[in-house]
Amino acid sequence: MNKFAICPIFIPANKLNYVEKAIKSGADGIIFDLEDSILLNDKAKARENLFKYLSSNNPNTITYIRVNDINSEIGISDIEMLSELNFAFIVPKFENEENFTKISDDIKIIPLIETPLAINNLNKIAKNKKVIGLSFGAADFSSMIGSEMSWDAMLYARSKIIIECSINNLISIDSPFMNISNMSAFENEVKKSKALGMQSKAAINPSQISIIKKYFLPSEEEILEAKEIIDLYNKSDNGVFSYKGKVVDKPIIKIMENILIISENN
Repeated sequence: MNKFAICPIFIPANKLNYVEKAIKSGADGIIFDLEDSILLNDKAKARENLFKYLSSNNPNTITYIRVNDINSEIGISDIEMLSELNFAFIVPKFENEENFTKISDDIKIIPLIETPLAINNLNKIAKNKKVIGLSFGAADFSSMIGSEMSWDAMLYARSKIIIECSINNLISIDSPFMNISNMSAFENEVKKSKALGMQSKAAINPSQISIIKKYFLPSEEEILEAKEIIDLYNKSDNGVFSYKGKVVDKPIIKIMENILIISENN
């Protein structure tokens, strides 16, 4: 699995002066946005400015670029201009295998899963060699199916994304929480997202970073426990043993290995 960000933060491509503030906030990744945050008449200029910026500045953090819909001339132009920068693209409205024909084989992408058709075709999308992860777009998805953006309403879509990411060894990026004034509800969703199996959650405001890290990054105690359990497993002649009253077998070892991968990755 590629190195990934636990809490990447969206930055509009026409507000590049936000980069330093975003990194200082503790975000371990940046998603430069050319889609929803940029007005139609400003998209070409934003693309050009982003290209110039990234050509001469290294953000020193994991960087993704959310382009426009590749079923539009604007989206294709985004890919054509920015592909030489070698950053992965988050591609919105990605729905089927035909979309891959518009992207060359040397480009790595994270399809943004935000339509019913995308969920229906998810197994075909996830297994393509160009894909390094899947990102969930709850706002667009809920508007298309006519539901609330509540946890229960979005549970099926999130679960399918997590399962396909697990099968195909991809990163899973959960949708950002849009109400930045309700931190209690935000924390509740972050907690559930991590418990369900998401590996990352996008942020739209620096105030969200610390809470995402609180739940998505393993604690020092969890890291120490994982190391101890793996060490005991490697020394044991048995496939199953006990650790502090807990039964440990192969699936538990896999969980402990994942904890160490995340800690080393971040």
